[in-house]
Amino acid sequence: MKDFGSIEGAAMILGEKVILRAVEPQDIRQLWEWMQDEEIMRYRDYPAPPRCFAEAVKAYEESLGKETNDLRLAITTREGVLIGETGLRNVDLRTDSADFLIAIGNKAYWGQGFGTDATLALVKYAFHQINLHRITLYVHSFNARAIRVYEKCGFKHEGVLREAQYMDGRHSDVLMMGLLRSDFESAMQSESQAA
Repeated sequence: MKDFGSIEGAAMILGEKVILRAVEPQDIRQLWEWMQDEEIMRYRDYPAPPRCFAEAVKAYEESLGKETNDLRLAITTREGVLIGETGLRNVDLRTDSADFLIAIGNKAYWGQGFGTDATLALVKYAFHQINLHRITLYVHSFNARAIRVYEKCGFKHEGVLREAQYMDGRHSDVLMMGLLRSDFESAMQSESQAA
């Protein structure tokens, strides 16, 4: 893994409600099973998941020790319950930018602030430890819950990929959102003043 803030040297990234840690071999089955759930996959903007569990294991094993521009992290509760995954793709140290992704796979934890906390923890890490300047994400236009989370974290709407997603027999838009380090610092300062 490239030295762009890999957490190999650090045990974990702490949020208020979550812990972000390296994906471990025992996580692979649960992560793969969540990727087979149509409701969960409906909201993900990830590449197509492995078709079978053996492919998921192989992909994980091949990624170990391999130089990559991606940072993949498990999301657990403070008590250690695996609830999803998050990460940065295409980390580019020349432009100090990356793409953000997240999925809360355990539906029992939807709508309780775990996604917001994981987003804030990883974004803070990306800006303060990796020293990124910009983070980009793509979200389906019908995913109102995720859009609210991203806006709360300071992401700004930057564009629309018109009818870029085909689902349920129709095309829908994909929104592009971006977050600059200065946007994030302003959002966090405003939130702390309001508290």
